[in-house]
Amino acid sequence: MRVDAVHIDLDSRDIRQCQQLADERIAKYGRNHRPYNGTLTADKLRRINRIGVMGELAVATYLQLPFDWQCNYTPTSKDDDVHGIQVRATDRGNGHLITHPDDKHAPYVLVTLAITGVMKVTASLQGWLPLDECNIWAHWRTDIPHPAYMTPQTALHPITTLTTKAGSTWHGN
Repeated sequence: MRVDAVHIDLDSRDIRQCQQLADERIAKYGRNHRPYNGTLTADKLRRINRIGVMGELAVATYLQLPFDWQCNYTPTSKDDDVHGIQVRATDRGNGHLITHPDDKHAPYVLVTLAITGVMKVTASLQGWLPLDECNIWAHWRTDIPHPAYMTPQTALHPITTLTTKAGSTWHGN
């Protein structure tokens, strides 16, 4: 975990809402909205989606942006997770920023989640990179079930340097 990561605490209300939205996405679109899902069980799909929504909420909270609680994904959606930003979340503290060759060009943020109490989670925004800096040969991995670019945390820009499309720096709490 990076020393310059920004930490966002999610409480029981946040977690319940994230779980509900993730479950709605799965109920509405099943497995179709998640690529590379040939080996996913229903429980693993639910877990991955819940982690993802918590990561999205943490990024929106940090950047002081509104979070859309509507289930508006489509089965082939490449929509932005948070206002032009793609979010990748994991419950592995040393996790990598995972991207794929067909991902959209955007800034990608890595969020790691840790359970810190009963219905309490701390989301750590580890950093970010634009897709073209993630998808480089040195990050390509084939020794995993679905080959992907796995950018280590040490290669990420500090989250405090993430800028809007207009060029101004976002500042969170």
